[in-house]
Amino acid sequence: MLSNEQKKFTYEATARKSCAIISRLKSQIDENGKNWKLSVLETIAEWPLATETVAGRDIDYLIAGEAFDWRLLAQRLLDECSSTIEDEAWWEWLYDPALFAGFAEPEFMRAVGVDKFRAHLSYFYGVTVEQSLLVSVEEEIIHIRVASGRELSDRSLERAHELLYGNTRDQLWEVFRLEAGVEPARSGSRHKGEHSLASEDAFTYWLFKLRMERSDPAKIASDTRKGLAKLER
Repeated sequence: MLSNEQKKFTYEATARKSCAIISRLKSQIDENGKNWKLSVLETIAEWPLATETVAGRDIDYLIAGEAFDWRLLAQRLLDECSSTIEDEAWWEWLYDPALFAGFAEPEFMRAVGVDKFRAHLSYFYGVTVEQSLLVSVEEEIIHIRVASGRELSDRSLERAHELLYGNTRDQLWEVFRLEAGVEPARSGSRHKGEHSLASEDAFTYWLFKLRMERSDPAKIASDTRKGLAKLER
């Protein structure tokens, strides 16, 4: 087991390495700005940190040690290069839902490396597609109510959670929070349901894993197709 002093030395060495990686990325973009997207992806392959604190903000790039949010890391890197690349250009790239960032699958995998590629797929199916599935099921519930002439209800999202995961969102969140050690929301009614984007992604991935455990293969395949179809619309 590493001592506190050894841990501090390891962290500082890793932090120095990440600074050197950022400096190299800046130089690459300055020299060849046309290929900045590929440069960012190749920099992601080298990046040594799964989590870090930047300007007082904790950033987790790897959810549950499995699901890698490459766009979050790309944003972090591009923030450092904002004077070189127009904000509109890189925001458009990051918000494009394309699975492989506009590259062919083999090219994307070569750029980010096999391990991060696999972790990216875990994030895509476990967070992106799972969120789309939840929206799709909620829309189905609303459509059924409208078609049957019943009044719309604000419980459609809760009902979607019950159908997919067997419980209400609040009850599921509480179990997730206790398991993951997430801090509870601040007291007061106006903070009820207040969660960070990072914890929401982690919660979604936790729901995905829960559904994988409880569903049979045919149901999993059907739900995955439904989530993908919603994402493509």
